[in-house]
Amino acid sequence: MVLFDAVVPRKNKVPKDAVLLIPEPAQAGMQPTHGVKPGYYNSKQMLQLLDLHKDDADAIHFVADMLETGDAENDGFVELLRQNHHNPAAIARIINICST
Repeated sequence: MVLFDAVVPRKNKVPKDAVLLIPEPAQAGMQPTHGVKPGYYNSKQMLQLLDLHKDDADAIHFVADMLETGDAENDGFVELLRQNHHNPAAIARIINICST
């Protein structure tokens, strides 16, 4: 899986197909939050990211927080991730549904 090689660093212009921004750590030298590499992700990379971290409930919840559009009540995808972030099998089903 070549997920992270294609992630665009934050300092570059926002790619047209970006659906997710994982911010840089607050201080230089800090590890990425929950091991989630900072940068812009398109929808395919985001699903790969979720698949990669499906066994890490905190990482999935962090990604859901980063996906929030400001109207979390009406954002079904984010709500699904939040409700199921402790269940790797449910995350795998969500990824599968979104991939097809």
